[in-house]
Amino acid sequence: MPDHADILVIGGGPAGIFTAVTAARHDGKTRRVCLIEHNHMLGRKLGKTGNGRCNISNRRIALERYHGEDTRFLHNVLPRFTNDDLLAWFGERGVEFKEEDQGCIFPVTDQASTIVDVLKEEVGRCGVEVVPGVRVEGVARGKGGEFSARCSGGKTFTSRALVVATGGPAYPQLGACEDGYSFAKAFGHTIVPPSPALVALEIGDKSLFDLQGVKARAGVKATQGGKPVASATDELLFTHYGVSGPAVLHVSSFVTRGLPGMETALRINFFPGLPRKEVEGKILSLWKNNPKRSLGNSLMGILPKKLPQVLFRNVLGMDEEMPSDKVTRTDRSRIVDILTGLELKITATRGFRDAQVTSGGVRTAEVEGRTMESRLVKGLYFAGEMLDINGDCGGFNLQFAFTSGYLAGTNAAAH
Repeated sequence: MPDHADILVIGGGPAGIFTAVTAARHDGKTRRVCLIEHNHMLGRKLGKTGNGRCNISNRRIALERYHGEDTRFLHNVLPRFTNDDLLAWFGERGVEFKEEDQGCIFPVTDQASTIVDVLKEEVGRCGVEVVPGVRVEGVARGKGGEFSARCSGGKTFTSRALVVATGGPAYPQLGACEDGYSFAKAFGHTIVPPSPALVALEIGDKSLFDLQGVKARAGVKATQGGKPVASATDELLFTHYGVSGPAVLHVSSFVTRGLPGMETALRINFFPGLPRKEVEGKILSLWKNNPKRSLGNSLMGILPKKLPQVLFRNVLGMDEEMPSDKVTRTDRSRIVDILTGLELKITATRGFRDAQVTSGGVRTAEVEGRTMESRLVKGLYFAGEMLDINGDCGGFNLQFAFTSGYLAGTNAAAH
């Protein structure tokens, strides 16, 4: 005989857990909530977020920090469970938070395990039944409106409401997969093709691979098909395959859907905010004060030493050992050009294994934003990364996971 629950939640990440505990404690009524997770533990990916510190939210939550086919969907979502609501929820359970650069919010313990442990404790307190290490192999809805989930091992669960919160395929080494998309399709939903987001990018110019490990604050502008699509100013990291760092992760969310088909490029400015004339003046001043310093070392006071050395040698073909007072006006112009507008042709992303989140998912036009309920099937709900919504780096994605989980849990309980 099938095992029956009032509400069945598939997926034990932050969205799924929050859905389950919200549904179980909504309006004081007792409900049987069953949470199925194919990993052997809940919150596995959550425990690794923010380099293990868990950037849970951001003080600057706003519509423009999210991306997808139609982000207007979020007008009905974000105000219904805000960052203040989320911090208050955890605060009632003893967690304190701190705000860091750019509005990023972390637990004061600097440990993601703090958040995971509180959520697990709440799961137990609310009486949510957890079924770990079990994969859902198929879902269906009977003529009477009851949902069924057929699981590995031959077990079947039924419920009056079903919430799919399995996430996307980003970070498969922690168990991420595309199972949820097949469940959504089984009920007639459209899937916006998934692609990696918040992901490092590969370049074709191997001459720049000598910059591996170099970090610099830079302005990054992305173009696709010759058109500007995104920009960011933050830390840039050169790697053995291309570029990474917060600035690149930000613009990646705007270009990955077009790769590899569309011509994609990044324009890097290592003096963001400064007019070209001022950059040239700054460099000239350094050279006048240290006329016999080698060209390769002449900018080490304002840039990471290795950066100009590699660019001058590998890209401009200049002798980095010549004294800076021997640089011609033409070469000086070339140097300013490359330091304020280095062009990188992007060939690919690093894929889902390196991506923090997934771009794409269930089309938001098919979901009611106020409730997270399917517009196609009553009693079916979606939460978190399952939906075609992805946020910027800095706590935006976790806030959406908790907000959508809260709405799905509240409304599934009322169904």
